Amino acid sequence: MSSVEMSSTVQQVESIIQTIESKIEGSSQQHSPASNSSSAKSEDSGLDDGAKKVSVAKPISRKSSRMSQSSGVSLPPVLEQLEHMIISDDWLGNEVSTPPASVASGKSHSQLAKTRSREGQRLSELGRTLVTSASLKSYIDLLSSHHRQSIAAWLYGNVNHAFSNLFRFSDSQVYCSDAEATISLSIRNGIGHAVKLALKKTYGSDYNTKGWRSFVEQGAPVVYVSPALHMDVSSYLASEFGIADVTILPKIESDLSEIEGRIDHVKFEKILDEDIAAGKKPLILLGVVGSTILGQNDMISKILEIRQNKAQFWLHITGQAIAALAFREPNNVLVHVLSQVDSMTFPIALWLGIPSAPVVTLHKSVEGYKASYREKLDTLPWWVATSYLTGKKIVDMIENAYLLSKIMLKGLSGIPQIEIVGVENPVDFANRVYKSKYTAPTVLIFKYNYENIKNAVQHHKNLIEKNEDHQAIVNAEKALQEELEYGDYLNAWLRDGMLVESQSLGVDTIELGGNYGIAFRFCPLEHAATFSSHIDHVQRFIRRLSDIIKIVESTVDARAKFGELKDEFPSLVLLPIRNWAGIGAVCYIPSIVKETNPDDWNDIQKQQISHLNLELVHQIRSVDAAFSSGECTKYGVACVKFGMLSDVKDLVNLVQMVAQKGKEIENSQQYLDSLAELIRQGIEAANQHLKRENDLRLQNEGMIRQLPIMGSLVNWWSPLTPESQNIRGRAFNLKTGEMQETDVLFKKSRDSTAASDTPQVPHEVTTTPENAETVESVTPTENEVSEQTENATDGTNEEKN
Repeated sequence: MSSVEMSSTVQQVESIIQTIESKIEGSSQQHSPASNSSSAKSEDSGLDDGAKKVSVAKPISRKSSRMSQSSGVSLPPVLEQLEHMIISDDWLGNEVSTPPASVASGKSHSQLAKTRSREGQRLSELGRTLVTSASLKSYIDLLSSHHRQSIAAWLYGNVNHAFSNLFRFSDSQVYCSDAEATISLSIRNGIGHAVKLALKKTYGSDYNTKGWRSFVEQGAPVVYVSPALHMDVSSYLASEFGIADVTILPKIESDLSEIEGRIDHVKFEKILDEDIAAGKKPLILLGVVGSTILGQNDMISKILEIRQNKAQFWLHITGQAIAALAFREPNNVLVHVLSQVDSMTFPIALWLGIPSAPVVTLHKSVEGYKASYREKLDTLPWWVATSYLTGKKIVDMIENAYLLSKIMLKGLSGIPQIEIVGVENPVDFANRVYKSKYTAPTVLIFKYNYENIKNAVQHHKNLIEKNEDHQAIVNAEKALQEELEYGDYLNAWLRDGMLVESQSLGVDTIELGGNYGIAFRFCPLEHAATFSSHIDHVQRFIRRLSDIIKIVESTVDARAKFGELKDEFPSLVLLPIRNWAGIGAVCYIPSIVKETNPDDWNDIQKQQISHLNLELVHQIRSVDAAFSSGECTKYGVACVKFGMLSDVKDLVNLVQMVAQKGKEIENSQQYLDSLAELIRQGIEAANQHLKRENDLRLQNEGMIRQLPIMGSLVNWWSPLTPESQNIRGRAFNLKTGEMQETDVLFKKSRDSTAASDTPQVPHEVTTTPENAETVESVTPTENEVSEQTENATDGTNEEKN
C-alpha cells in the first residue's frame, strides 16, 4: 500500500464522519424545541401527526453531498446512501411505528423525538480517531502475511507494556474483548477468555484434544461466582465451554446483604472441600473488587489464603476499584493483593469516556497459550488511545473521578438528613478518607433518611419476635408498606428537583429493593470523563441538595401534624392518597352530607363532594400553585392535595384557607343554584315514580273497577287487598340525593330515635350572619321538598278514594 492510498483512505473515512456529524448537528438545531422553525411550531398546530404521510427517502444526488466540498475526495454513491441512512431515519418508511395518540397530539413531537435520539452522537477528536483507526484493521488484513503479523505484534507489545505498567500487573498479557451491545456483555467476553485460560492451565493439552472427555477423566470443572457479580454467566459458560457446575457463593450476612453481598469465605471453604471430596475440580473463582451498587470488595486476601491451602484454582477479578491501581501513589496493600490474582477485566473505556474502545483483560502468562494475530490486531484502538492520551492524562482522569467522589462524600456527610447506604458514620468515614487512611469509594448510594421507615421496620420486627396476634402483624406490615411508598416518593421528588445538577455528574436513581426503596447513585468513574465533571459541579449539587432537603424536612414535619388539625377544621376530612410526596390530602365536606359516614356515601353524594372540591382546587390554585386535585381511591371522591411545604409554620394558614374557601363556595349562589337544580330533579323523579305506580294500579284493577256503579259492585264482590289499595308515597332525601318510600323513611326515623337518646348534631362551620342567612335559605327548600312530596301522595290517595 502506498502512502498516497493510505492517506486517501483515512481522509475519506474522516471526511464522511465529519459530514455525518455536521448534518446531524444541523438537523438537531433545525428541529430543536427552542428553534423558531416550522417543525417546532407545528407541535401546537392542532394537526394530528399520525395522519401525516410518511415521507419517502429521495434518491441522493452526488452533487448534494458535502463530502466533495469539504475534502475534495469523490465519494462513491453507495457511501453517499449510507451517509443518508445514518443521518436520517426517513428511509425507514412504514416500518416506523405510529406514535400513540397522546404522543401525536403534542406531548412528544415525532421530529423532536428524532432530535433527542441523536444526542451524544457527536464524537470527540479522540473518538473520531478511534473510529477511523478501527476501520483500518480491515485494510491491514490486505497486507502480506509477514507485514500484517509484524504490525499486529508491534501494536500488541506497545499496548501490553502500557497497561501492565499503568495497573502494576507485571508479567501480564492484554486481551481486548469483542465489541458488544453493552459493556456488561463485553465484560462477560473477558470473563470467558479467563475461563479459557483456566481450562488450558488446569487440564493442559488434553482439553484441546479431548474436549469434554477430559472433564470425565480428571473431574468436572466448577466455577465459583461472587454474589456481587450482577451478570448471568451460567448459560454462557454452558454453551461456550460445556461447564455445568456454576456455583453462586453465599453472602456474608449483614443488613446490606439483601441489596448486594460479598463472598462468605468461611462457607466458600466448606463448599470447596465438598467439591474436592466429590471428585470435582475447582476451575476459577470470579471475584468483585468495587461492586456496581455499593462499591464493596470481596476479601481477595482471604481467597488467596484458601487457594494456597486447599486447591489451586484460577482467580479472576472485575470491578471499579481496579482503577485505584493506576494512582500515582496507590495503596501498597491493594497493589500487593491484586498483583497475585491471575487475571482482571475492567471497562477502562468507560472510565476515560472513550467510545468504540474494547474492554480490557489483563492476565498472567499461561504455558501453551499464545495470542493470535486477530487478538493482537484488536489492540489497535487502545494503541491509538494510549498514544493520544498518554499515561499521565489517563492517571489524571482516574484520580479526578476519585477526587469528585471524595468531595461528594464530604458534602453528603455534612447533611444529617441524608443517609449514605453502607456507611454507618459518614462524618468519621469522610474524615478518614480525607486523611488518606481509606480510599474514596467508587460508588456512593444515598437517599433522604426518612425516620418513619426505620421506626415502622423496628415495630414490625418486634411484633414478629413477640409472636403477637396475626392481625397486629398484618396492620404493622401495611403501615410499613405505606411508609416505604411515601419515602420512595420523597426521594423521587428530590430526583426531579435535582435534575439539572444531576445531569452534569451522571447522578441517577436506582431501586435497591427490600426496605431501602429508591436511592441516588453517584459513580464518577462511569460519568466524569464523559460529562467533563469537575469540582464546581459537585459543589453546586451539594448546595442545591442542602436547600431542597429543607423543604422535604418541613413537609415531613407538616405531614406528622396534619392529622392534629382535623379537630380545628371539622369541615375537612383527611383522606388517604397514594403516589404523592406532599403533605397529604383533604376533602371539604358540604354541610348537607356531613351527617353521612364516608363509607356510606352513595354515587350522588360523591358527585356533589367531587364537584365542590374540584371547584375549590381551581380557586385556591390561583393563590398557591402547590395545591392540586386528586382522587381518593378508597372513597372515590375528588380531594385537595397539599404539596411540599417550605415552612411548617404555614400549615395552619394553608388549612384554614382551604376551609374558608370551601365554605365560600358552599354558600355561593352558584352552588345553591346547582343544589336547587338537584332538588328540582328529585321532585320530578318523585312525581314520575308516583305516576308510574298509579298507572300500574289502574292496570291491575282493570277498567271495570273505575266505572261509578260497576266498580262498587266489583269491589263488593271481590274486594281489593290492603296492599293493593295503599300506594306508597315517595320522598326525595336532600342529604343523600336518593328517592325513598315514605313508609321506609318513617320507619328509619322511628328506629333511629329509639336507638339513640342524643341526636346527631349537624355541623356548623361558623355563626356569622352571612352563613346564618345561607342556612335559612337552604332549610325551607328541604321542607318544600317534603311538603310537595306529601301533597303528591295525598293527591293520589284522594284520587283513589
